[in-house]
Amino acid sequence: MSPVRLMLLALIAASLLSGCAGTLPITVGGDCHNKTLPMLLDATDMKTLFHDMALELCTDKCADRQSCAPASCKEETGGRATVMVTDFADLQSLVPSQSGMLMGELMRGGLNSVCCYKIVQAEFAKYFKLSENGLVVLTRRATEVKKNEYQQPEAVVGTYTYLSNNKVLIFARKMDTETGTISKMVTRELTYSCGGSSVINYTVK
Repeated sequence: MSPVRLMLLALIAASLLSGCAGTLPITVGGDCHNKTLPMLLDATDMKTLFHDMALELCTDKCADRQSCAPASCKEETGGRATVMVTDFADLQSLVPSQSGMLMGELMRGGLNSVCCYKIVQAEFAKYFKLSENGLVVLTRRATEVKKNEYQQPEAVVGTYTYLSNNKVLIFARKMDTETGTISKMVTRELTYSCGGSSVINYTVK
């Protein structure tokens, strides 16, 4: 076989191999081992996350079951609803930690800017607890909750949990402080992918 023909065959073989290599699936990221919750949240667009959660909390459904936009802010301060908003507590310890306090601040900011609520800050453990069924309930009688500084008909109560190595769940409940009834609940599931020492990507559901 001539050298020219051998060279042509070699070029064709190389081309076929490179084409096959290009079709192989590329695995991007894996579990986020040894990553703390603050590390994962640092790689997350937290402001947008809580903006969207606030929008769901203060938006009612229209007759056609499509979401209506929240009412625009009224210029008169007295015309705006007031809600009590807690820092977000870890479901295991019921302690907010630094991450829970950050979530609480973002939730308050979102509810104020998106829903036009006036905000009262509250300590989770002082007014709420988890029941045996895992539900958030009032820790004391409504008359005690609704004392002078907390005379609000509604509260937004937040909790979160860090599962395995790559999943974080965040919950926000709008509750009636008179009855403890939950009128609306919003949940977000964040799943992270890591490569080496870096968070590569995350998804929100």
